[in-house]
Amino acid sequence: MELYRFECPSADIEALAQVVSDLFPEQTVFVERAGDDGTPYFDVQWVAMRFGSTARRMTLTVKFAAPAFARYRALPLRLRARGYAVLRAYVEAEIGSLEEQYAEGIPVPREVTIELGDEFA
Repeated sequence: MELYRFECPSADIEALAQVVSDLFPEQTVFVERAGDDGTPYFDVQWVAMRFGSTARRMTLTVKFAAPAFARYRALPLRLRARGYAVLRAYVEAEIGSLEEQYAEGIPVPREVTIELGDEFA
């Protein structure tokens, strides 16, 4: 059984997906997409058990502003750690926000989007 599935043709996007993969349950799928402007982004698709009495399919979309993603790609590999840290922090915060919503009895959306700009790179 595979823990995670990465459907990311781009090594850059797969590396970003791997940075946050351990925040999700096994059998999560990371799928690379392209925005209207051609900037790649990725979806995280998983089955959440903690937002109700039954399992529910969830999708977290992580998008990057085109200029920020271009700056990230221009960085040497050894200098990408800041972008990884920002990405991880935003994904952790979003998951925490969903958990807080559920704890407060607020319906948790099945689809959420994180948009990263200058803070990313």
